[in-house]
Amino acid sequence: MEAEKTLTNEEVIRELLELLKKNTMKEQANDVFEICSYVDGLQKKIDSMMEELTNMQNQIKEMQEDSLINNAKKALSEAQERLNTRCEQIKSQIFEVKEQVKFTARSIVDEAKVKGRAVLYRVSEFLGIKKRLLNVRESVKDAIVSTDKDIARTALLAKGFREAGQTVANAFRTFADTPEVDYAQKEQKHIITKVVLSPMKAVKKMLVSMKLHLDASIDKLDNLAMNVQIDKEKRMEDAKEQTEPKRAKAERVEAEVVYSPMVAEQQEYQYNADAFEARGVDDVKQEATQKEMQKVREDKVR
Repeated sequence: MEAEKTLTNEEVIRELLELLKKNTMKEQANDVFEICSYVDGLQKKIDSMMEELTNMQNQIKEMQEDSLINNAKKALSEAQERLNTRCEQIKSQIFEVKEQVKFTARSIVDEAKVKGRAVLYRVSEFLGIKKRLLNVRESVKDAIVSTDKDIARTALLAKGFREAGQTVANAFRTFADTPEVDYAQKEQKHIITKVVLSPMKAVKKMLVSMKLHLDASIDKLDNLAMNVQIDKEKRMEDAKEQTEPKRAKAERVEAEVVYSPMVAEQQEYQYNADAFEARGVDDVKQEATQKEMQKVREDKVR
């Protein structure tokens, strides 16, 4: 069966990452890549768990037939089926996450080709998969609790079978008049431990690791949304700084246009020393004229 394609190898994801890098959004590109890597990691772990459970099922079927084991097989098979059902549920949820990531990426890439860089801020929409990831995490947590219970039951069952076997063996030894064996000094593992208990513990370990992956991916989604907001605010600030000098220059030009005619216009008024000099000449002329007229009047009287 052909392995399912990882998100990081999907063409649309690579195209989105390339667009982000070309448009100086390297941090956002890194966030998207890491989110996809986390989802790929979840897929890998669930596939490994399903494989482990399939092997467990086959080994349960092949366990040696005897009256005691036959009575236990049903209980062991039910435990395996419960865990398998939970893993199938988680696998389905991860598939939905992957499909949403691809759909969102395709939508952003197609629109960005038409409308430009601003559309790339839509990568914050990947936050929409957060709810799905939270649901996956709840399923994983439930699976961990359920697996712990089955591990405890299986361990108890294995212990009972081991001790029963040891008792029967010593009974035969007593009957044959041979020394009994002190099993307390000798560690032995029952077939159930190998066939069921060990695989269950391996699955539980992968579930715990998967939960950590989910926690990290959810944090990364929040980080992506924050980085997008920071980039938006930074660009708005840069645009404001570029606009304000142009506006100030325009205001200076407007001021010059408004007030320059008053400076350039030819005025008939005279100011300072020239003005006083002009008024002094007029006064002298007026005074001379008055004196001359006074002299003419005096001559006529004589």
